[in-house]
Amino acid sequence: MGLNVPLAVTNKNKIEDMKFARILSFSVAACILAGCSGDEVLPGGGDGGAEITVALQSSGEPSTRVSLAGSDNLQHVTYVQLYVFNGTDASTARCVASENVMWREQQGESAAQYYKLLAELPAGEYTFLAVGLDNPLTDDRLPDKTKTGAATAYNLPEAIVADDGAATGTLLADAYASLAEGKGAADIANAELMAGFSTAHWNATDDITVTVEMKRRVAGVMFYVTNVPEGVDKIELLCSSAQYSNVPLCQQETADYGNARLGEETKTLLSAEVTYDVLASEAVTLADGSVTEKQRGSVYAAAYVLPMPQLTGTFTLRLTYADGTTTDRKVKIEDTAAAGTYVYDFPVQANWIYTIGSKSATADEPYDLGGTGDIIVDGNWQADVDIPM
Repeated sequence: MGLNVPLAVTNKNKIEDMKFARILSFSVAACILAGCSGDEVLPGGGDGGAEITVALQSSGEPSTRVSLAGSDNLQHVTYVQLYVFNGTDASTARCVASENVMWREQQGESAAQYYKLLAELPAGEYTFLAVGLDNPLTDDRLPDKTKTGAATAYNLPEAIVADDGAATGTLLADAYASLAEGKGAADIANAELMAGFSTAHWNATDDITVTVEMKRRVAGVMFYVTNVPEGVDKIELLCSSAQYSNVPLCQQETADYGNARLGEETKTLLSAEVTYDVLASEAVTLADGSVTEKQRGSVYAAAYVLPMPQLTGTFTLRLTYADGTTTDRKVKIEDTAAAGTYVYDFPVQANWIYTIGSKSATADEPYDLGGTGDIIVDGNWQADVDIPM
């Protein structure tokens, strides 16, 4: 399998104020990319030799929630693992280092920090892969796998194995987030996974800084609807494809999706019961136990899914009535290549959220299900990445 490695951000200038720093505290993204040195410096015990420093960023504003409480561009990274591969050819490069960067959650418009690599590497070409997870942490600051999250769903960070002898480390081509044994679509639904990579040449003589920006490797789906037809007791968002069970951790220029699928039952992406209590309530309890407000008379559901390729008739909104009959409403999205036109066939892309209705910090507009026409789904988050539909 070929892997596209388009990024290469390398700075060979010596950064003297980082010589003995393992971690620099957080700063806004602009400051990090400019190489600011005003951050708090924690001692790292360097030996005076040349060093590799990785500038890590997570895309999206920090959030205290794991579940999808709306379409805002929020992220909840609690833990970051940095993997180093000895090359840029996915078919031959193997993982030679795996390090916990001791990520610190922060408040602000961006989450970022510097990390000095502990592994001693010989000169050569390297790929640096950072993976952000959303599990709550244990007292040891490790992902708590008794709780829901990406670490639990995909058995990370252990799924990627490092071998400094470069003989048995995970191949870059095999660097996937794959569902752990016994896990399924319900685990994907509650796991926000972020990752990013960059490549650099290391001459083992000069200090370098490598910038890695983590972005979501999952998509989101959400419906927030009102004016539900009388007699409807269940609303579902269906996909024309079974869900995928894995995703490459390195974003691909083409075919940016996994290579294994789950069963046909996973075509149901979202399902919500319509009861008097649901319609009367002005709040909904999410999978992580948190509560988000909603309008009275509305129904809300949301989940994460893994990316999928171009599909035919990608989404359908199904209304099921108390007598067992159903009504299917086709779902369309605006074609980004032709403004004002809509398409029914589209991929499910990483770092996109597909929403029926609007629920964000600035909008609270459930979609009106009155009428019988097609449903329009909106795309969000995509302003955060440059992935054309």
